[in-house]
Amino acid sequence: MHLSAVKAFVAVATLGSTIEAAGTLGFSQSAVSRQVADFERYVGTTLFARGQGGLRLNSAGREVLPLAIEVLRLAQSMTTTAAAEPRPRARSHCQ
Repeated sequence: MHLSAVKAFVAVATLGSTIEAAGTLGFSQSAVSRQVADFERYVGTTLFARGQGGLRLNSAGREVLPLAIEVLRLAQSMTTTAAAEPRPRARSHCQ
C-alpha cells in the first residue's frame, strides 16, 4: 500500500469527488480514481457507493476513514520526528 492511495481515499472521502481531490492533490482525476481503487483492493472491499450523484462513503468507508486519517497523521509524525534527528556527518575518505 502506498501513502498516495491513502491520501487519495481521504481526499475523495472528505471532498466527495475525484475531480476535486485531483485538484487538491495535484494528480489527474484518473490517477486519483486508480489510487482509490488500489486502496479498496488493499482493504479488500469497496469503500464508496458509486452512483449518478457521485461518490459517497458506504458503511465500510465510514469505518475506514478515521483509520486512514490516523495512518496519514502517523506518517507525518514519523517524518517530522526523523527530520528532527541530527544526521551523522559523512566521513571523509581522505585522511
